[in-house]
Amino acid sequence: MTKYILTLFFAAIIWSCNYKDEIKPVQKYKTVTTKYTEIKEIISKEVDDTFYVYVRLPKNYDQSNEKYPVLYLLDGDISFNMATSIVRYLQYGNDVPEMIIIGIGYGTMMNDNEQNFRERDYSISKVERFHESGGADKYLNFIEKELIPTVEKNYRTSNLRILNGYSLGGLFTLNTLIDKPELFNYYIAGSPYLSNDISELDEKASQINKFEKKKKLFISVGETEDQIEYHNPIKRIEEKLDKIENLSLKFVEFENGTHFTCPTEALTYGLRFVFSIMEQ
Repeated sequence: MTKYILTLFFAAIIWSCNYKDEIKPVQKYKTVTTKYTEIKEIISKEVDDTFYVYVRLPKNYDQSNEKYPVLYLLDGDISFNMATSIVRYLQYGNDVPEMIIIGIGYGTMMNDNEQNFRERDYSISKVERFHESGGADKYLNFIEKELIPTVEKNYRTSNLRILNGYSLGGLFTLNTLIDKPELFNYYIAGSPYLSNDISELDEKASQINKFEKKKKLFISVGETEDQIEYHNPIKRIEEKLDKIENLSLKFVEFENGTHFTCPTEALTYGLRFVFSIMEQ
């Protein structure tokens, strides 16, 4: 019995040594190249800052002369990879066409030392707890006068543009629809954080009776999100915007949704809505 146990022991040692010889050292961090993706830097005179722009082109972009709609993403550092995967799934189901995806970011996806300035760029009002808040007008000028012209100069784009934003980005999306409705065709505002700006938005929306051209707007909120900070102001602006002629609006409350579980749902169902033929 002892001899049998010793035999097994030495066999295990030999196997272990041979197994270790077969394990090859792996580099801890590998550089992964995402297909059809480019990164550009745009120095903005309007905001006086540098933005990182993530660009995803359709698979057959270089083999065609086709022009493509463009999806512009706020919070691009975190939303870009999410959006490229969502769009790919929706294309499998023929819910959306091939498109160019543009993520507008601050570089935090690539470098932990970069800083995010969404409170500065997406907010309308000066808020005490946000030291650099209230820069939405400058950021909108950056998108209109610097970003969109750069994209349309360098890529084959159609005249169809979509703007997607979540939380403070959702606030900026709604403010863009109200202030510059001609800038985009479709708007997706997920769980917009409107508490600090609802009165100003409400007042500006009250002055609009009709958009010159047809627009589509998707607004969403998670069922479990705070009533005062989210549900009440969102419902207030949704009811006001729904009265505007030439605006096709859809509002969705995601069952059991929280603020941090709904970004994917907002973009998924928002894209399905704005590209749906039945609701054009």
